[in-house]
Amino acid sequence: MNPPSSTPALLRGASSHPDPERAVAEFRAQVGRPDAAVVVFFCATAYALDRIAAAMREAFPGITVIGTTTAAEIGPQGYASASLCGFSLAGPDFQVAVGTFAALEEFSPATGATTTSRLVGELARSGPLPTGENTFGFLMIDGTALREERVAHGLHSGLGDIPMFGGSAGDGLDVGRETRVFHDGAFHVDHAVLMLVRTTRRFKVFKTQNYEPTDIKMVITGADPRTRTVQEINGDLAAREYARLTGIPLDQLDFNTFARYPVGVVRRGQYYPRSIGWANPDHSLTFACAVDVGVVLSLARATDYVETLAAQLAAVRAEIGAPALLIACDCVFRYHEMRREGLIDQVGVLMRDHHAVGFSTYGEQFNAMHVNLSLTGVAIGH
Repeated sequence: MNPPSSTPALLRGASSHPDPERAVAEFRAQVGRPDAAVVVFFCATAYALDRIAAAMREAFPGITVIGTTTAAEIGPQGYASASLCGFSLAGPDFQVAVGTFAALEEFSPATGATTTSRLVGELARSGPLPTGENTFGFLMIDGTALREERVAHGLHSGLGDIPMFGGSAGDGLDVGRETRVFHDGAFHVDHAVLMLVRTTRRFKVFKTQNYEPTDIKMVITGADPRTRTVQEINGDLAAREYARLTGIPLDQLDFNTFARYPVGVVRRGQYYPRSIGWANPDHSLTFACAVDVGVVLSLARATDYVETLAAQLAAVRAEIGAPALLIACDCVFRYHEMRREGLIDQVGVLMRDHHAVGFSTYGEQFNAMHVNLSLTGVAIGH
């Protein structure tokens, strides 16, 4: 673990070995260096997480290590499951400051402002003032507290013009509840980690999704934003009205239906999908983000998945050149769409060719917004 001075300032790695200690050892062999500013990893909940945590502490002593559990992983070979992947960053190209948040139920704008101010000050003491031109933020958050909206908005307000993206921790492709975020040598529930990265390289924070609104509208007439539950749409039971509008029989509403027929809102000319997680026995619908009474949603139609993603990546290349690293937070619903359409390998090649690493999420963040059915990320140039 003593690389020569020519070792790149960013390194990617992955392992699909089922043994936790062996997986971490293989990961360390690819991304480890004693002068790393940070090591970031994404791992499946199929692993014994206590053993992953212990192996990470042993593999990277004295180095800041953060991470999250996943729905699936995006590594050097494309999309995977039951694996571990990630990256490391080092100077002089990268300087990093990390803040953590516990008890997200109690998160407030003041909490966000205090932490972002501290992180910006920490970076400013070691170099140029962090701005949107040289710094970006990466958030990993446990969504079980259903506080992504509040946290994203509070942090973005504190960051000013510094762009931020992120993803909500996952627990497999079937939307489990055992999601975790890793920092300070252990996995945590109801925590979040914000990493600010100042870099001398060109970068682009971006969001992409392959849906567009139709003319079919629905008004939320009964909802509890705190639990993300919608009881009524257009004055009728939510699931029944959604089934009528989509033409899907009520008893056939399931995860795949919601992934195929999402809804969304238009804000400032941009369409933001809002995914439905599941239908409840009382015919209410539980969403993956907060939706309030009076919100007008549009039923969405899918555009070409590969074409849309390729166009976004081409726009990124045109702006910063070919990425040396692309950190990606990709919605689990998008994974299910790829699997349904037989696109996982094709999209995996596209991600691999852009040096992507990241994970399939239970929600995405883009600046102040918590979004669904999207891929958010940052591309970093050579």
